[in-house]
Amino acid sequence: MRPALHGHRVLRLAVVLACGACATGGGGAIRVSDVTPQSIASLEAERSQRPHDANTLTRLGVAYFKAGRYKDARPVLDTAATGDPSSGVAAVYLGMTAEQLGDFAAARAAYQRYIGIATNPDLKRTAQQRLALVDRNELTYQAHQALANESSIAAMPPESNTVAVMPFLYSGRDSTIQPLGRGLAQLLVTDLAKSRQIRVLERERMQAILGELKLSDSAQADPSTALRSGHLLRAARVVQGAIAGLPGNQLQVDAAVVDVSSSGVAPTAQQRSTLARLFDLEKQLAYGLFNSMGIQLSPSEQSAIDQRPTQNLQAFLVYSRGLEAQDRGDYASAQADFNQATTLDPTFRAASQSAATATSLSAASQQSVSQVETAVSQSTTIPAPPPPAPTQDMLTAGTNSVAPTTTTTTAQSTSTSTTQPTTERSSQPEVTGTLGGQRATGTVVIIIQRPK
Repeated sequence: MRPALHGHRVLRLAVVLACGACATGGGGAIRVSDVTPQSIASLEAERSQRPHDANTLTRLGVAYFKAGRYKDARPVLDTAATGDPSSGVAAVYLGMTAEQLGDFAAARAAYQRYIGIATNPDLKRTAQQRLALVDRNELTYQAHQALANESSIAAMPPESNTVAVMPFLYSGRDSTIQPLGRGLAQLLVTDLAKSRQIRVLERERMQAILGELKLSDSAQADPSTALRSGHLLRAARVVQGAIAGLPGNQLQVDAAVVDVSSSGVAPTAQQRSTLARLFDLEKQLAYGLFNSMGIQLSPSEQSAIDQRPTQNLQAFLVYSRGLEAQDRGDYASAQADFNQATTLDPTFRAASQSAATATSLSAASQQSVSQVETAVSQSTTIPAPPPPAPTQDMLTAGTNSVAPTTTTTTAQSTSTSTTQPTTERSSQPEVTGTLGGQRATGTVVIIIQRPK
């Protein structure tokens, strides 16, 4: 009876291993940090068996990303994210992959998707920070591309009714007033955008072009710079101006509208007032620009333009200083200035919104994509793929093929006291798909031969 007992022992071992493999593969989770470039070959084989399994595709996309194979990772993660919209890992890795490939629109969409489904608050915050940096990097990339293709862009007609506003050049000795060049431009962008008849480009878009051109302040005030910037932005009109500090705490503001198509310059009314009446001065300037462009405002538009973002001049000066710091890439200083402006006037919404953006930019600019990937990899898991279903042949073999695997003595040989030659056999079961000394991680097949 000893050989029969050994056969039962082999079968029992097979069942234990098979159940262990099922628990690992079907009901658990795989740490993203355990997915490495060395996993690519096995994952590609796994994909061939399960080409539409989102978890398999996610793991393969992660492995491609970690290997720096971003072009291979992109379509795999795209398919995984589409197949499983709830997969945060697929979404965030798709965002990082698109960012590495310079596809900022896709990166933005992926990060926005991840923010909507993320359950880890730290990783959600990280994605929000990346989103702010992606927006900024996209403007820089577009400006670089526009400059590289300047000759062909200059031959294209501008987009009708599109207006851009350049920062105003300050001339004076009071350094606290100098940032008003940015602040006044932002006020004009906000007010001009309240007309439905024109599309006003963001101040940051203009700043990205100027940053790419690397011009001095005096060169930026030249009408030819406005014309060139307008061509690069494909804007129909560009607003350009200057602020002069005068004795007696007086300010004088001059502005002009440059028509990009005709290269003509239409001067706007010159405004002069005290610093204390800065907001009144800006409103007069805005209405002068509308008149110069031949735009008739509705009563509701006029009412919206008359609104002040803040009544606190000091808060606006600090806010303007924050814009200046942000434009030079000093996000930490910009964050501090915007927070101070918000403290001076808690109702100053533009300052609080800018503070939130600067906070994200400051944090994101200190983290590379690889550092973000490390944080995500160590904090997330991917559901393990299900094991392949056993076939009927395998089930039949498992129940009908139990037999001794060591020396076999038949009833006849026992009665005649003749012992058959013995065949030595390993006491270990024959396991397919595993390496010696390693834990089984897939389906285990035990092959037990019937007695002859």
